[in-house]
Amino acid sequence: MKKIVILLVLVINLIASVTKIEKEIYSTILKALFPQKKIIKIWVDNHHKKKLFRKINLVKLTNNYKNADILFVYNTKTLKDEKRDKAIIFVGKYTLLKDYQDRVIGGFFWQKGRPNIIFLRKNLEKFNITLPSNFEKYIEDRV
Repeated sequence: MKKIVILLVLVINLIASVTKIEKEIYSTILKALFPQKKIIKIWVDNHHKKKLFRKINLVKLTNNYKNADILFVYNTKTLKDEKRDKAIIFVGKYTLLKDYQDRVIGGFFWQKGRPNIIFLRKNLEKFNITLPSNFEKYIEDRV
């Protein structure tokens, strides 16, 4: 019984740590994308990620994607909706980034236990987004 409790505590700590890391990464990405904004309106298509974004101080969640500064997408169905073509979109899965690289500005996802951040140069230029120089290593021409 004691081993199960210790294992449970370790798992809970690991999950809390990953959430904290994701929160910091998203916060850094948002500050880089919108350096002039004090409040960034975002729209998210994933209930669990909404909880994460609520913990970021500069974020205000919106239910209407038209009012958002950026859309965070985790679901393929969302990207199939052509109404969202003109929005700045950032994805949370590698497959979405690869399949929709002509539409999205970038993505953040986990691979082999490591966080991966990729921005797509062409789409950053399309939206006149200039990232700080320390983000240059995350900018790619194609996935």
